[in-house]
Amino acid sequence: MKRTFFHRRRRPAFTIVELLVVIAIIALMAGLAMPNMQLGILKAQSTVCGEHLHGIGVAVLSDATDNNGMLPEINQTAPPLPYPASVQGIVGVLGNYGVTTNTIQCPVDMASGNSSFGQYGSSYEWNPVLDDGTDPVTTLPLGPIDITVNPTRVRVCTDFLPIHHGKTNALYGDGHTRAR
Repeated sequence: MKRTFFHRRRRPAFTIVELLVVIAIIALMAGLAMPNMQLGILKAQSTVCGEHLHGIGVAVLSDATDNNGMLPEINQTAPPLPYPASVQGIVGVLGNYGVTTNTIQCPVDMASGNSSFGQYGSSYEWNPVLDDGTDPVTTLPLGPIDITVNPTRVRVCTDFLPIHHGKTNALYGDGHTRAR
């Protein structure tokens, strides 16, 4: 019995030059995509910040429902301090409604080198003001007041600094949030 051997054709392999060209093209495409990915990450973090403010808004509305429609008194740790030192901060006042330390941390603020959370204990400023869309903004008087205000115009809580592409996320009295 005679054995026959077939010669297999050898497949041509990639040359080093071809491999380097492919790697260069992939690196170029990754370099072009990187700024867009960073922008996407910042937008995602801004969205998370808005969701945190929305969670605070739900807690504020629940607290207001339990207290005859009055906004809670929350001690602002940043100057000026509008409330006495005996008044608790955001987590202390709204903790029963699900607000935790994680809720009051903006991801963009936490990623920055000069974190408001590290400085004030919250990424968000509690400062109820009447926002009519123009400046100056009129600060709501503290203490017993008897006025009716559309809650969509009362800005309750915002980022300390404009860290979202030059804007701050703001929570309004009816629970909606928006960048301003």
